[in-house]
Amino acid sequence: MAIEGDAHESDGLRHTEILIVDDSKLMQEMISDAIDREQCTVRMANSGSEALELIEESLPHVMLLDQEMPGLRGNEVLKTVMGSQRTRDISVIMVTSKSDPQSVEESLRLGAMEFISKPFCVNELKARVSNVVRTNVLYREQKQLRLTADAANQAKSAFLANMSHEIRTPMTAILGFADLLLSEEGLENAPSSRVEALWTIQRNGQYLLDLINDILDLSKIDSGKLEVEHIGCSPRDIVADVITLMQVRATDQKLELRVEYQGPVPENIQSDPTRLRQILINLVGNAIKFTKAGSVCLKVQTRNQSAENPTLRVDVIDTGIGMTQKQMSNLFQPFVQADASTTRKFGGTGLGLTISKRLAEMLEGSITIRSTAGEGSTFSVEVPTGPLTDVSMIEVAADNQNASHKVSLPKETTIQLDCQILLAEDGPDNQRLISFILKKHGANVTVVENGQLALDAALKAREEGNPFDLILMDMQMPELDGYGATRKLREANYPGPIIALTAHAMDGAREKCCDAGCDDYASKPIDRQRLISLVAQYTSKELAEEVSV
Repeated sequence: MAIEGDAHESDGLRHTEILIVDDSKLMQEMISDAIDREQCTVRMANSGSEALELIEESLPHVMLLDQEMPGLRGNEVLKTVMGSQRTRDISVIMVTSKSDPQSVEESLRLGAMEFISKPFCVNELKARVSNVVRTNVLYREQKQLRLTADAANQAKSAFLANMSHEIRTPMTAILGFADLLLSEEGLENAPSSRVEALWTIQRNGQYLLDLINDILDLSKIDSGKLEVEHIGCSPRDIVADVITLMQVRATDQKLELRVEYQGPVPENIQSDPTRLRQILINLVGNAIKFTKAGSVCLKVQTRNQSAENPTLRVDVIDTGIGMTQKQMSNLFQPFVQADASTTRKFGGTGLGLTISKRLAEMLEGSITIRSTAGEGSTFSVEVPTGPLTDVSMIEVAADNQNASHKVSLPKETTIQLDCQILLAEDGPDNQRLISFILKKHGANVTVVENGQLALDAALKAREEGNPFDLILMDMQMPELDGYGATRKLREANYPGPIIALTAHAMDGAREKCCDAGCDDYASKPIDRQRLISLVAQYTSKELAEEVSV
């Protein structure tokens, strides 16, 4: 296998092509005789101009270049070679009678790897050429490994993007229709088995969505594309949110879930609230999963409060199955749990802990674990708080430590739409779901199944003087996709708002939609509350004001 730009694909990486550039035939032969012909192919050039012509035809790996030649001097050829992206990987050895320090320095500065003075010792020439050839081979092998790794990463990213799209698209219909059925009036009079079946559908659908989100997060972390922020946030609010979110799961397991504040905690810290919450949810969820009876307790404390680098520490303590030292050693590897029997018995992928550890490190913190088999585990996350000099410290009363903040559940929006909407969506199930949601709130909806039909319908409606108030554009469609349809509409000076609907969730998805000409972005599975608010925002000033209140 050859490196990119290498014309000698059949030779393999370890075979080296050498170009000897010298105006003396005798010198060419002397240098050629000193080269191992089993590992190298040799070409000759009588001048700098001829050398550049040969390089244009086929790239050598190594070039032995005379300094003093008629026409182009050696350093001029060297400068040209090193100045081109295509040729700068050629390893150049200067062979010249000009061996004064200034000449040596100039050649090395221009990019020469070696400098051999004439007259030369044949054995020294062999050794120096051999060293450069070996270095060049190692460089090419390393470059090939990088290219292979980059290709693998690109293939992985493309696969994950496609997998995300293919999973999110049907999840839109599964979660959307389950949500609609669960919000229907009179559900309290339905048989309990039917209600439980709906909750089961929704719960398992959400699990699949969480799984694909975990895989995407891990991929972003591995590729260095996941970013964290440092903003003011309340650690008490974050902990309260986690308790509220995880309380149902703990109740199902008949476990006590509580918080203990050990000393005062800062009113605000400088961190990433989304990622810190994600870490704690993963740790608490893991603790609940592996605890049959007893409790899961979060102990929260401020450490090194008066020092230069204060931290917030949260210990997640469970009374579960615990682990041996050997089991703990592999715990933070992706797709690994304590052992195979753990995976069979409790389920899960092992991604949560891997992501949590890497997120904690991105927050300049750490996660540690203490555990005893059969007695439970303690996972401790510790992250910097930022300076606390001017930050109020809150002492949480014992009787309020487990009082989680009341979180208002999302209510069915009462917004009524009075608008004409063009929905471009190729999936029949999602067509029915999204159009049903929009019609339920008063919108008139026209549905088309690809970008070309959307383009035709939008332009026709404008020509007839009855343009659509909004286009909801799925970005992945046959015939003409949403990106192409949106670009063509904007090229035709179509001024109306276009909201992208996409199941792509990789970095850059929003930017790609906006670059195509979309005004906004909604990811699948569709959040119907947000969708209605978004439509209202773009179709009615009065409703937009209501949404923003």
